Amino acid sequence: MKLGDWLLGKGKITEDQLARSLSDQGFFGGRLGNSLIKLGFLDEDTLGEYLADVSHSRYAPPQRLESVPREVIAAVPARLAARYRIVPIAIQGRKLHLAMRDPKDLIALDEIAFLTGLTIEPYVATEYRIVRAIERYYGITLVARTIPVSGDAEAIRVPRKAAPSEAAPPGPKAAEMGLDGLPLDAEVSDTDEPFVSALASPPPPAEADDEPVPASLDEWRQAQQEVPEEFPEPPASAPAKAGLAGAAATGRVTRPVAVAAPPTPLPEPATLEAAATRLRAAETRDEVFDAILEFTASRFRRAALFVVQQDRVLGWSGRGESLSPLRIRNVTVPLDRPSLFVFFRNGGDYFYGPVPDLPANARFYLDMATPPPSRVLLLPLKIKDRPAVVLYADNGPDTGKAPDIQIYRRLLSKAALALEVLILRNKIMMI
Repeated sequence: MKLGDWLLGKGKITEDQLARSLSDQGFFGGRLGNSLIKLGFLDEDTLGEYLADVSHSRYAPPQRLESVPREVIAAVPARLAARYRIVPIAIQGRKLHLAMRDPKDLIALDEIAFLTGLTIEPYVATEYRIVRAIERYYGITLVARTIPVSGDAEAIRVPRKAAPSEAAPPGPKAAEMGLDGLPLDAEVSDTDEPFVSALASPPPPAEADDEPVPASLDEWRQAQQEVPEEFPEPPASAPAKAGLAGAAATGRVTRPVAVAAPPTPLPEPATLEAAATRLRAAETRDEVFDAILEFTASRFRRAALFVVQQDRVLGWSGRGESLSPLRIRNVTVPLDRPSLFVFFRNGGDYFYGPVPDLPANARFYLDMATPPPSRVLLLPLKIKDRPAVVLYADNGPDTGKAPDIQIYRRLLSKAALALEVLILRNKIMMI
């Protein structure tokens, strides 16, 4: 439900106040919540009540983010707190209470649970309080524009413009975030969807009612074939200029024969020793995963990683031909139906072979926006004998020779040790 409709339904504001806030937003830009607070029609706790309602989680008021013990803050690394806009607020037994801008961020929840070994209890908090807490506890500055709320006397904070002599070279502009966790320059039509990540790509387009999910891979492939049955070719002996003149005289233009572009050559294969060096120096799970992807992408045309949860696998990132890392993050494969990813549940150590002709696999490649390959390689990365991550790799339509499975087992064993070291480091800080 949109913020304006929710506030009207709860009797928190009037139609006139909403109209004035929308007018202010249309003139100055930013988010509707910012305009409502600036004009005095909305307080922070009411905004938090709305965020809790639409996210189906509990609200962490400002006082919950004050005076958090140092050992609790140490449970979450600063880089992850800044990236996901999260602040640990308490540890009770084996449960970590976490204030978040987006309590529906499954990737953030999974990573923090993985690194701490604790069960996560998510709370929603306003962007303003999250940013202030991160800056105070971790001593880092985040690029965000905030406004005073709940009687706070702090003025609007806008980065100082550099003088011409000290201006930095032009680079990518960082998005300024509002109280509801979205860029201040976002479209007005998106004003009340606070849990859409500003860093993620749009989810794969939904299937229309008259376009059901392919029932098999064969049906998927057939739907992708839009090449005409035959291409008329000009006589081989006719000069090109004469051919163009004839086309102009008849009013018919001959379509040239499509020629497939040669496949992109693979980069120089990374060595296992280089990958091991990167894994040893890794300080976050992202760095561990990047080392795995770099090694695999130098030997396959496509490589991706998927995080294993209890009832599904979630896309993490990928590299290679036609792969969008941000799109992969929106891929979800349930484990309650036959698919590529159930091999390890059946006791398999790895899978290498053709893609089974199953509806779930058709859906998977539709979401990946890539054609099914000739062969696919899947191996699990295990932590304490349980699959935590699945490595995916393929060479597109090329069959090629079978990969050296043993080298990937060694790679994933090294990566598993690196992840366990990260977990132990975080546990040391909590003792």
